[in-house]
Amino acid sequence: MKSLTLIVLFAKFTKTIHGITLLPRWFFKKNVTLQTRNHIKHRNIMYKKFFIVLLVYLYGGLIASGQNVQINYSEQIETDIPTQLSMKVDNKTYLKIDIKADLSSKTTAVLNFYKAQNGAVTKFDMGLPIQLGGIKLSKEDSITIEVMMKQQQDSVMLAFAIDERVREIMLPKNYSISFPKEQNCTYIPMETILNQSVTINDEIPIFAVTGGICSTIDIGLGSPMYTQDYCGLRDKHIHPKEWINIEGVHDYCFYTIEFQ
Repeated sequence: MKSLTLIVLFAKFTKTIHGITLLPRWFFKKNVTLQTRNHIKHRNIMYKKFFIVLLVYLYGGLIASGQNVQINYSEQIETDIPTQLSMKVDNKTYLKIDIKADLSSKTTAVLNFYKAQNGAVTKFDMGLPIQLGGIKLSKEDSITIEVMMKQQQDSVMLAFAIDERVREIMLPKNYSISFPKEQNCTYIPMETILNQSVTINDEIPIFAVTGGICSTIDIGLGSPMYTQDYCGLRDKHIHPKEWINIEGVHDYCFYTIEFQ
């Protein structure tokens, strides 16, 4: 009888029935409340972390998009027919380079000249300060460079215009590019299109003076026919400093731009 009474009393206290312990409701209520608070706290922390990561991602994307540079090329010159005929007779070629970007943080553009000769690329440096060698930016969102080139034998002559003004650029504009052995080349100012994106903080190649990829074809007439593939070189979309590693590419020059 005493044992039965103890069991009943113990059952009332712990509310244990058939091996299932039913603790007092206040314990469950307190425990559930604590778990809920912990869950809400953990969830809020996760939301905050996600929100911070999202802000960083969006802000970084905005900065990157603002710094990215877009370059468009055109060989069409807006002029009358007599001038176009004169250009053809004089063996002149034209290239227009439109560079668009947020340049509000920059004040000066600097052009650089590189020459690839005998398998090595060297940079021409006059040692001029930016104040003398640089070009003051007149717009905050773009700069346009126009190039006219004339070839005579293995010598080329270039003239530049910046934002519709003819400019004297403190870089080589008259120079010779040796022909490949037993071959005469036609050089052109050619686009230097890259696969990867570039920003206003990069040194950006803008055009090259090249004869493309040169090769010979035996057409069975006793002497080979020489060919030049400009598109095949341009469409590789690699930096012009790496063209020296391409078979059939001989001496060439290229120009880059930097924003200061």
